[in-house]
Amino acid sequence: MLPNPENGIETIAALLGVSVATLCNHVPDLKELRTSRVPAPLDGSAR
Repeated sequence: MLPNPENGIETIAALLGVSVATLCNHVPDLKELRTSRVPAPLDGSAR
């Protein structure tokens, strides 16, 4: 959901039941993820 710019960050946070701030805290590369449209690995390793 995050890589797709059609999904609003506020909507995603609401669906997850968290605040936008919490979502941003737990997805530190949120801006990069949304601009690249390629999901980052969940374990933090490089592809």
